[in-house]
Amino acid sequence: MGNMEQLKRIRDIQTGKIKPELCIENVKIINTLTREIHEGNLVIDGGKILGFDKAEAESTINGKGRYVAPLLTDAHIHIESTMVTPMVLNDIFLPRGIGKIIADPHEIANVCGKTGIQYILDCAEQCDLDIQVMLPSCVPSTKFENAGAILKAADLQPFYFHPKVLGLAEVMDLEAVKYEDDMLIKISDAIENNRVIDGHGSMLNQKDLDLFASLHIRNDHECGQTEDMIDRLRRGITVFIREGSVIKNLKELLPVVNEKNAHQICFCTDDRHPDDILKEGGVDFVVNSAIQQGLDPVLAITMATLNPARHYKLDNQGAIAPGYMADFFLFSDLNHVHAEEVFKNGQLIALNGIPLQPKTDIDVPIPETVKFSVNCAEYQVSDIQCNMGEHNALKMIKIIPGGVLTPMHIETTDKNIFGQFIPNTQKDQTKLVVIERHHQTGNIGVSAVKGFGLTSGAIATTVSHDSHNIIAIGTNDFDIIMAVEQLRKSEGGYVVANDGKILAHIQLEIAGLMTKMKLEALIEQMKDLHTKAGYFLKDKTFNPFLMLSFISLPVIPDLKLTDIGLIDVNTQQIIDAVTDIVT
Repeated sequence: MGNMEQLKRIRDIQTGKIKPELCIENVKIINTLTREIHEGNLVIDGGKILGFDKAEAESTINGKGRYVAPLLTDAHIHIESTMVTPMVLNDIFLPRGIGKIIADPHEIANVCGKTGIQYILDCAEQCDLDIQVMLPSCVPSTKFENAGAILKAADLQPFYFHPKVLGLAEVMDLEAVKYEDDMLIKISDAIENNRVIDGHGSMLNQKDLDLFASLHIRNDHECGQTEDMIDRLRRGITVFIREGSVIKNLKELLPVVNEKNAHQICFCTDDRHPDDILKEGGVDFVVNSAIQQGLDPVLAITMATLNPARHYKLDNQGAIAPGYMADFFLFSDLNHVHAEEVFKNGQLIALNGIPLQPKTDIDVPIPETVKFSVNCAEYQVSDIQCNMGEHNALKMIKIIPGGVLTPMHIETTDKNIFGQFIPNTQKDQTKLVVIERHHQTGNIGVSAVKGFGLTSGAIATTVSHDSHNIIAIGTNDFDIIMAVEQLRKSEGGYVVANDGKILAHIQLEIAGLMTKMKLEALIEQMKDLHTKAGYFLKDKTFNPFLMLSFISLPVIPDLKLTDIGLIDVNTQQIIDAVTDIVT
């Protein structure tokens, strides 16, 4: 139907000449435009809301006095962290009232480059869940690791013609922003295409914030303290309050929200893992958590609907009003936002938690480079040693359970007759190994870790932000190698090994990051994985796989290990692990 025909139809409906498709009577409208609740009706036709007055329609639904709100938006999420495909997420999120996610395929792009981005876009086109994509700006994220791809500005430019591409994803490489022209070209391309540029400012000082804001980097989800949030808001940088599986900022930042600044604040999950999704949900959980912590429900819903729509320049979305998209859900309890009936484009699409048009079983072809992504070089036991020579101590990564900051710890260690570090479970010293898995470079980083609490065996994974090389931690070389070899055979995933046996394994056949399994089946395998890993952990509440996935990320302080060595994140230098302690 052409635009003129649409306008004529709207006029004929409004003047009573023809009937609209649907009228939902007797609802309480959460009006995010005026931040009020008012009673009314919804007249719907052609996927849009046309009015609040009751009308004779082709179909009528009694809303029974329930609330109606726009579908929720997660302002920033990595689909890969959910470990399932976009089609599986479709069937999980939509019934919960989540209608849109702003996805950054940074993880799969670090493994598979442009092919990984295109795979996510191909999946998105099969979903009713509106998946909007931001183009990864930092692949690799830093110069201190080897990723599966290098994406230059020229690689990203063609994607701006795709209707689901919204802009440039989180700019996290400060050095590239300051000194590399290609990063400026990426930023310039986004500006010229009138697109939004996401930020990632975990280590920015005041001057750096000025630089980012001046370059039109307009949001940031890396706010851990209230001062960080205020600094960004004052510069016109929209803050995404993050409540992920690992990093949770809601409790700390919510007190900053007020009537004057709320329009500059959205909610996101960033990295949300499958067990938390099944148990709690997605951005709907963040909205409900904010309400439980005292935020006005209408404001909480506005921050998850109208605010991200306006920030990402999505016209006629994020509100219940004439001319806006008919994307909404009905629910009964204002203090517990729980979707009962979900409408997309004016059509009932989910009822009482069940998708009416499931997408899980849709088969999107997986490109060969995405399916076969574990390509590490051959190695020997001698290649995974930390040679101490005559030294008696090591600079090691210290684990703080529940967080991703890993300070440096210096301690004397045991070594064999060849001067090689030996793990010691009594001292809680384990060996960490990172193996480059993309281009058979042969790069292997080795370090000691303090505080992981592993008493026997080894665990390993291909999920290690951001470059997703193979990472393994263990108490002995034999089990480390067993775990690594299982990952090579299965094209990625998670492994628990002990005493020369594989005790648990989850295959992540899509780039070593995701699986086509349904969420429930994945959760069962995860339970087994955590149970088996728990046999060899001092702290049974500690999630070793989450920690392992961040211990190789050289953009978060203080000490990290990548395939090229031990990285002092604060000084941006590769350092030697060996040292001495005078006794």
